[in-house]
Amino acid sequence: IGVAMEGMFGFRQLYSVPLLAAFLGAYVTFGGQTAVIFTDLFQGIMLYIAGGIAILAGIYALGGLTEWWEWLPLTHRLPFVHLTDNPKFNTAGLFWGEALAGSIAYTFMNQGFIMRYLTIKSVDEGRKAGFFNVLVTLPLAAVIVGAVGWIGKSLVVKQMATGGALQGYNFVEIHNTFHTFIIVCWETVHQIPWIFGFIIAALMAALMSTIDTLINACAAIGIYDLYKPLYKPEASDEHYLKAARIASIITTLIGTLLVIWFNQQQGSLMSIHYKGIMIIIPAIVTTIFLGAFWRKFTPIAACVSMILGSIITVLTVWYPSVIDGLAWFVSGPENGVYIYLRALFGMGVTAVIGIVTSFFTQPKKDEDIVGLTIDTLNESMKIYKGGEPNFEVGEKIKSMKIAIDNQLALDVIQLSPHSMQRLKAKDGDMIYFADSRWYLGGLRSEHVKAYVNQQLKDDEVLMSEKTREEAYMLEGRTVDVEKIF
Repeated sequence: IGVAMEGMFGFRQLYSVPLLAAFLGAYVTFGGQTAVIFTDLFQGIMLYIAGGIAILAGIYALGGLTEWWEWLPLTHRLPFVHLTDNPKFNTAGLFWGEALAGSIAYTFMNQGFIMRYLTIKSVDEGRKAGFFNVLVTLPLAAVIVGAVGWIGKSLVVKQMATGGALQGYNFVEIHNTFHTFIIVCWETVHQIPWIFGFIIAALMAALMSTIDTLINACAAIGIYDLYKPLYKPEASDEHYLKAARIASIITTLIGTLLVIWFNQQQGSLMSIHYKGIMIIIPAIVTTIFLGAFWRKFTPIAACVSMILGSIITVLTVWYPSVIDGLAWFVSGPENGVYIYLRALFGMGVTAVIGIVTSFFTQPKKDEDIVGLTIDTLNESMKIYKGGEPNFEVGEKIKSMKIAIDNQLALDVIQLSPHSMQRLKAKDGDMIYFADSRWYLGGLRSEHVKAYVNQQLKDDEVLMSEKTREEAYMLEGRTVDVEKIF
């Protein structure tokens, strides 16, 4: 965001970032996770629309798809540009740094991403979301963002070949590649303020929603993993809410201070990005994977490998020659510094330390780690449910009326025998019910256990007032009911 502000208004990042941080910190402090998730959804859609407008405007300016493709240099058409020969941006290095370490961290370590998965109603829906993310969302986002760069390159090349600006457009000059998106959009939409304003607003909104998510996630971790268990285990929800707001402010301040360090770095945005995160992420990512896929990975090995792996990876900043053996296939290091291959080195060192340490330390018993490794997923469902999972697929019953019986326990509902039969459910099965209005997206919903009630009508679901309140259900509204397992 600081780069965009500098490109449009000339504001130095050291001044614009604190102002933006104050605004974002205030929004997250009083908005919360639900606000962040729903604004993320709409801001993401806005970015796709804005990116589409920018791409279409650029292609129109060039004279169509054929003109765009013909004026795009051959090296920019290839899927693996600079496979090994460019130290600043080589595909071989990026695979280890971004496709492997970065993608794993984004999917399995990014707390904001994890919190979104935790809002999904079932494991099955989570898998669908994962596949959709990999097959649709991420490729589409890459095209939306990257295509403007392709268009910008075609514009510059065509201008050079024709000896001047394109007919009906100003001459496009890009002195700072960081500002390519802004300059290309401004010129290709004929400098129409409201169209350009929408594109920039969508860009800013999407970037800000990412920051909001991370601030909120850091606050959640700080409160529920540190503050609550170690300092105030029995406090009220109001107390934790106030503490979370303070944690959000502290997180915002720390992030703002880090901008000073980033602002002093030289190189491309990608190289600056890697100088920071690729020192720490490889060790953490490797530890997470060893813990998730290998039962014999011990707690001591996890701590030792993560700490030593990070320390050794940090040392390569001053002693890059250590990486030479792994990086023989790329032309680097540039100025004595490896940008991407440090991730591969960090993962390799951490894995070796973790595996070796595990062989010399006592692993936990299998019964103590049930539900913590990928091969014990069914056992974890059994623990969560308190009984055997029921995977028989049933119907989804729509528009059921809520009846109240305050004698029922919290998170327990009762259904008629016919409804239970339609759901293929047994007593004690996990059930998901949600407001029948589809556009709420599960905002008013709850996971409960279901039991048979012989006296109930087939279109009724019986629950306590407390359960209804926990699901944020409104009086008079119907619910859709389905079995989870």
